[in-house]
Amino acid sequence: MSDLPNWKDNLRREGGHWDNGRWYDIHLERKLPQAVPMLEELAMALPPLPPGAAVCDLACGTGNAAATVLDAYPQVELVLLDEDPDLLSIAHEKVGQLTRNADPLQVAVPTDGAPLPGGPYDLIVASLALHAIVGHEVDRAEAEARYELLFRSALEPLRPGGHCLIGDHVGTLPLYPQLKAMERAGFTDVDCAWRQDDFFVAGGRKSPSV
Repeated sequence: MSDLPNWKDNLRREGGHWDNGRWYDIHLERKLPQAVPMLEELAMALPPLPPGAAVCDLACGTGNAAATVLDAYPQVELVLLDEDPDLLSIAHEKVGQLTRNADPLQVAVPTDGAPLPGGPYDLIVASLALHAIVGHEVDRAEAEARYELLFRSALEPLRPGGHCLIGDHVGTLPLYPQLKAMERAGFTDVDCAWRQDDFFVAGGRKSPSV
């Protein structure tokens, strides 16, 4: 008996096999059409990255954010951070076609405010990641608290003047409370670079004087 999942799961409006990285990549544009322009706008929002800049793709999944950064600035040094070994393997394979300067780091993203491992970083990016870590089945107050802890985790390993840029959607928490959580975590220059429907690109900076 074959252990393949039912193909008809693809046909349901919100159905699919989102935990399968290769399925995710081939269906992303069709299932989430705003994800592609979101990644393009993420690239446009990046500060100029010099050769050797240390970049972390937080909860990298299949590495789409990392590949976006590399396409714009191919001489950066990457850390691919994810707890799922299968997704991490796909991400490493994907960015390995673009650079040799990418290190996979299999670890869960801290949810208690502890620093992200692998730093220090000049830039942290995340694509469609934070809402999944925070979770959908939480009330607003809990979601705000969880976002703040995630942003604290991202702030600590950044070098002074480093940036955190995220591309995501508002399925868990509206955009404005996410930006305020980023400010409470200690980021400066917090703003939204792009928004269309539920999708957005936003970011902040660690104070250069820290």
